[in-house]
Amino acid sequence: MDPAPAARLRFPGISRAPTGGGTLVAVSEHVPAPVRRRASAPVRETVHPGTPVARARTEEIPTTERAFFVEEFRGSTVVVALPEVEAEGVAALRRSVEGFAAGDTRFVVVLPDADAVAVLLDALATTAVGVESMAATSWDEAALARLWVAAQDEPVLLIDASTAPAVKNAPVPDGAGVPDGDGVPASAAHPGERVAAVCGQVAAGLRASKVMLTDPGGGLGDPARSFVELGHSRAALEADLAARGSAHLLPAAEQALRGGAFSVNLCRAADLEVELFTFDGAGTLLTLGGYTALSPLRVDDLPAVESLVAQGVADGILKPRSREAIARIAATGLGARLRSTGHLAGVVGLETTPYAAQRVGEISGLITVSQFSGAGSGGMLIDGVLQLAAERGLRAVFAVTVSDEAAAFFLRRGFHEVPQSQIPPAKWEGYAPERLALARCYWREVTAITDSAASPAADRLR
Repeated sequence: MDPAPAARLRFPGISRAPTGGGTLVAVSEHVPAPVRRRASAPVRETVHPGTPVARARTEEIPTTERAFFVEEFRGSTVVVALPEVEAEGVAALRRSVEGFAAGDTRFVVVLPDADAVAVLLDALATTAVGVESMAATSWDEAALARLWVAAQDEPVLLIDASTAPAVKNAPVPDGAGVPDGDGVPASAAHPGERVAAVCGQVAAGLRASKVMLTDPGGGLGDPARSFVELGHSRAALEADLAARGSAHLLPAAEQALRGGAFSVNLCRAADLEVELFTFDGAGTLLTLGGYTALSPLRVDDLPAVESLVAQGVADGILKPRSREAIARIAATGLGARLRSTGHLAGVVGLETTPYAAQRVGEISGLITVSQFSGAGSGGMLIDGVLQLAAERGLRAVFAVTVSDEAAAFFLRRGFHEVPQSQIPPAKWEGYAPERLALARCYWREVTAITDSAASPAADRLR
């Protein structure tokens, strides 16, 4: 398999837009093994953190990104809630179905009524993929078995949500991986509520890995926030959705996530293709329990780390390094990985040998990939490297940068700026004079930072 393309690089800790309650901060007890290793391919460009990322239009989706996501979702099931059947949304769904056909990706689309099912059947009739339809029902074991079989029989399964029985109390997600409740809330006042409820039940019943909730309001915020982690930002998300009359989306998202989905995407129906096929997307990605987790870098990660560092050097973010120096970053450092696939979302090194006499370490090569810039990867990497420093008996760590944005990031993470003279002299041996003139130094004491057994970083590294 060809290496997967990496997105634009950013300094860590800066999301595409503020997230109110904070960007997603992943919490991990144990680092899962990746599904498969996919190295990062050449990076297109780098951007300064905090700069809004322009959203791709359909005609601008790069071929490399399309190919990446075809592999990303190969053999997977994507559940889509489509409460409003309009031309733009139908066209975007059709293009998405056709685009993923080569990867054997299956789509289960929840629609408001039989008329909407008929529209989708007509729209997909001329595609090369098979389509089946069924009516929503009470999801007992027999119905659940029929759902599983139907979802496997054809690439596209259309579900009519209007036939779902109404119940007095809204179902409460229980995380059991099966539909919770026998139908939709009796209080559901419009088709969108019914579609969302059935979507959550179907996604949980299938334990689908990806769920797309479409809503006329699109993602959260303007521009849309990249990531929202429900464990940290549920109240803010609930308030935002309620303010725009879409409160019913939150229970559906939670039920899907507790049922096994790695993530739920919230976007406009017309943006489905962009959200599914691009790194930057067009909506907001919702997670529960974290999207990324820390783990030591492997030798198999070296090509990806080299690619990230090379592009960082080309854009003036990182200083030039030999292959051995890059390998030292990888051998001594950590990677932030996506829980679902093992893809690297960011890397950092901790170099100690040159500074052993002073018992300090250098944070080196800290960089994150922009499609995960809102996932808190940079902060997680700093927390992890501080834990490593404490375990190795270091008294302090330092970082050197020529970037104002990176400098601001280190200040937010508890570092303070110090003169170059406070940095161990070994750091400046062979340092380029033109870079030295711009270099700014940041220092943080390690003592008692991560000694507590309750430290999130300690949990991540177990």
